[in-house]
Amino acid sequence: MRTRPPVVVYVTREHPETAVDQLLVFDLPGEPMIEAIVPGGGIEPGETVEEAARREALEETGIEIGTMRRLGVSAGSHFVQAGPLGRSADEWEHWKTPGEGLGPAELVRCRWVEIRPDLELWGERGALVDALVRRRAVVYATRERDGRTELLTIEALEYPEEGIQVPAGRIDYDEELEDGLRRELAEETGITRARVVRELSDFECLYETFSRNHAFHVVVEEETPDQWEHRVVGKGADSGLTYLSRWVPLSPNLPLWNEGDPMLRQLPIEGA
Repeated sequence: MRTRPPVVVYVTREHPETAVDQLLVFDLPGEPMIEAIVPGGGIEPGETVEEAARREALEETGIEIGTMRRLGVSAGSHFVQAGPLGRSADEWEHWKTPGEGLGPAELVRCRWVEIRPDLELWGERGALVDALVRRRAVVYATRERDGRTELLTIEALEYPEEGIQVPAGRIDYDEELEDGLRRELAEETGITRARVVRELSDFECLYETFSRNHAFHVVVEEETPDQWEHRVVGKGADSGLTYLSRWVPLSPNLPLWNEGDPMLRQLPIEGA
């Protein structure tokens, strides 16, 4: 019988190159039925939930973790989320240290997996994985010029293969949606004055995404050139990139994201 309440630790990161949200798991080599395990274990007498989470993550994966947020309790387990301190490899082996009197150390293989709502984890440790899926704001910013509606687009100069897009990004867990979309617009284009018209309904896209997407129509309320270059600021993987921002005539057939964008049909097109 379990005598200590357990803690489960979701260690997450944004991949430094692809920007994909990832979760740290480990496998037991030679045990195909025991894989995709999330760090966790009993809380020792006198330990706080946070202290136990730090100890378990270090013992089981070798990772030191930083600031945490509590996700809740499920089946008696305390679930927390934390980020790693510093960068880590995409995968590595680690000698997992068991608690006192629980046997010898065992070799585990640690790896990062993409966070998605249907992610399957070992045992009951996947109970709150849905709470890790971040919201994402997609910003359709328009202006009126010479009797027609224009849409603000961006292109990463360093990655021309990614094509033409609109400002978009994931929202911090403690951030309001509108605050997040304004932050993304400012980080990626430098625009700080925009009026939110409405959230568009029934989000659709032709690219793969596991975020909870929210699309907004906003009207830019400051003067800008017809096109300009902007160096991205912020803490995301695109920080330091240079985006070419450009106003283009709004059309439902714009080749956004290299494939087209069904959400353009919801925008008001003046002068078409």
